Parts: sequence; structure tokens; C-alpha cells
Amino acid sequence: MPVISGKSFWAKLNQAQNPFDPDKPRWSIDVALDKKGVKQMEGEGCTIKNKDDDRGDFVTIYKDQFLTDGTELPKPRVMDSQKNLINGTLIGNGSLVNVSYKPRSWTVGNRKGVRPVLRDVQVIQLVEYTPPDEFDVENTGYVYTASDDIPFEASVKKNDDLELSTDFE
Repeated sequence: MPVISGKSFWAKLNQAQNPFDPDKPRWSIDVALDKKGVKQMEGEGCTIKNKDDDRGDFVTIYKDQFLTDGTELPKPRVMDSQKNLINGTLIGNGSLVNVSYKPRSWTVGNRKGVRPVLRDVQVIQLVEYTPPDEFDVENTGYVYTASDDIPFEASVKKNDDLELSTDFE
């Protein structure tokens, strides 16, 4: 399988998703390309994009979660530089990655091309993604305790003598 190296952007590797078509979830990653990477991807026949942003020249590499017949495909492996699996790690923009892919020809109507199908991702230098923190610590209010972890079924049994009212007057 061919491998492309570059900086990652918009890595969606933990959970398949597709904001443009929720019925077709996919794992994906944008890989920013240097001149060697552009030459490699163009040699495969893949389309190079440039949106005049931090990515510069880049290619989007993705893998659908399901085939058209509904068969579920395996999730891409995500590993560190030593090939230890790190599935679940959030890969931030600017991480240096190697991405293995398989070139796949496609035809839709009278249009045709080649796209790289995601196989696996190796993180060489991780820029951890941390979601923005919009909140301040409040001096008063609810504080989580381990006793809050009562399963729903247990809380229903514990409170089974309560009556529910549908009378909203």
C-alpha cells in the first residue's frame, strides 16, 4: 500500500461521521502535502485541493463505514511512531502523520477519477486536540460524586413506588 506523509487536519478517526450526509458515515483525514506529496498524489491520479488556508495543498483521504450493501467495514488503525495502537487518541491539526491508502478508480455518469481510500494512520508527532473550555469553575452548585453513577434500571427499581402523573394543570 502506498503511504503519504504530511501534517494532518480535521482528523475524524475515532468515530465515523459525515456532516454532509449523516446516512453515509466515514472516517477521514486531510493531509497537507509538500512538493513531493503533491507529485505522489498527482501520479496516482488523485485530486489535490487548496482552500487558501493552513492546509495549503492537501488531499482528503477517507473510508466509508459501510459498503453500499450495508456491510460494515473495519475501522482504520491509528498507531504511534512505534506501531502501538492508539485508537481513541484525538489527533489535532498540525500533527505529523503517515497515512496508508489504496488508490481507487471511480466513475459517476461521464465523470471519472481516482481517490485515495484510507487504510491506517501512523502519528509521528502528535498535536493533541483539546476541545475549547468555555466555562469557569463555579463556587456553588452541583458537584459530581461517585454515588451519582447509579444505573438507570437501579434508580427505577429504587423509585418504583412513585406514581407518574400526566396531569399538568
